[in-house]
Amino acid sequence: MPNANLLWALPIGLLLLNGCSNRHQEAGYRGPGHDVSVTSPGYVALKAGNFDKSTRILEAANIKWPNSPYDELNLGASYQSQGRMDLAEPLLRRAITHGHGLMPAESSQDWAKGMTVEEVACRNLSLGLAPATIEGTATPCQTTLVVAVVAAPGPVAAVYQQTSYNTYFEFDKATLTRDGEAILREAAKEIRSNPDRHVTLVGKASSIGGDYYNMDLSRQRAETVRNTLIAAGVPSSRIEVLWVGERELAVPQRDGKREPLNRVVEGTVK
Repeated sequence: MPNANLLWALPIGLLLLNGCSNRHQEAGYRGPGHDVSVTSPGYVALKAGNFDKSTRILEAANIKWPNSPYDELNLGASYQSQGRMDLAEPLLRRAITHGHGLMPAESSQDWAKGMTVEEVACRNLSLGLAPATIEGTATPCQTTLVVAVVAAPGPVAAVYQQTSYNTYFEFDKATLTRDGEAILREAAKEIRSNPDRHVTLVGKASSIGGDYYNMDLSRQRAETVRNTLIAAGVPSSRIEVLWVGERELAVPQRDGKREPLNRVVEGTVK
């Protein structure tokens, strides 16, 4: 689990991809009966979120037709969706090698349009691997997060009191409750009261469900709060948005037990 002070915003979503290319024969991974179309069973199960089924199908395909970048990417995505980066990483790195220049026929995320299989696999690695915290130690496609601590040169000037505004959500929802709307009206009023005031939003989710689903849910919650503050007159330049999914729980949570306090966007006004 990352240090609580090392928060970072992840791009939305995990790519689910399949496709075809006229380079199948020359790349050496096309075999008789090998279906890599958008209707292939492994891809359909993956896109539907049935990761147990997609994993079984794609594992068999990778054994029967090795070195297929589409299968490697899809199986890597299936493992990654289940939180198994130990299994996903080698497959995604193989997809980078075998998928150079190949364009997918379809993807589930708008950000992946125009990207090659190689580029998508690299992006998925950057999503799934925790950032390196020491410069020069990151593996290819892994991000680096270095936090510098600088001592103050002298007495610290008086600052405004820090205020917290926590906005809670219903289970599996990213829409505001009435209480949440009231909290954000007060937060917007305080932020607008002085041009030096800024707010940091950190979206969170409980540990029920998959890691990557919860990461996206926490993003949706943080963006809901951000958009509400903007609609209430807070300039977007004064809002910082982060989301951490279930990786930085607000309170401890037992497996399988719902915890409303972890379905939250923590807002800090400074």
